[in-house]
Amino acid sequence: MKVQLFVALIASSLFTVGAHANVMFQDDFDSEGAPGESILNYTGFANWTVSDGSVDLVADPNQWSIDCAGGAGKCVDLDGSTRNAGTFTSKEFTLAAGTYALIFDISGNQRTGSDSMQVMLGGFLSESFELSAGDPWETIVRSFTVTTETTSYISFNHNGGDNIGIMLDNVSVVPEPGTLALLGLGLVGLGVARRRKSA
Repeated sequence: MKVQLFVALIASSLFTVGAHANVMFQDDFDSEGAPGESILNYTGFANWTVSDGSVDLVADPNQWSIDCAGGAGKCVDLDGSTRNAGTFTSKEFTLAAGTYALIFDISGNQRTGSDSMQVMLGGFLSESFELSAGDPWETIVRSFTVTTETTSYISFNHNGGDNIGIMLDNVSVVPEPGTLALLGLGLVGLGVARRRKSA
């Protein structure tokens, strides 16, 4: 009976911890620039650098009728207004050993044509995306495992040069609940082993 109560307490605390897991990296771009201001060829990002081209900071609402994820705030057009899509790279962050999720929202350019980009997270993830102009906002979630503590970064490399690109919003890296669940099961196992040893 005590073991079952211990398991229930661990499970309950796992769900609580999972709901408030430490965010390793997060940016929704809403604090960039002046409130309500869209900026072409924006380079003043707090958490990102732009290289090999440009990106645009888009405030919702705007004169181009582009919607950001959730219909408010700010987002990034990954093909800026110089006819040379930029590489959008996050500042570095440290990851301990464990399993994580990279989460971000993307949509088509909301104007015309189609676009492609490659997303990379250090040496852990690399994936290409191709979106038509009318593809709606979609949340992408990709899991990856880190075996030893490392410093990493996220990179969005857009292909194109027509001033309109894939839209990006709400980028984050968070520990996966599965990592916490494994830790909890290990603690349960230790508790059961100690109980049997003392009995």
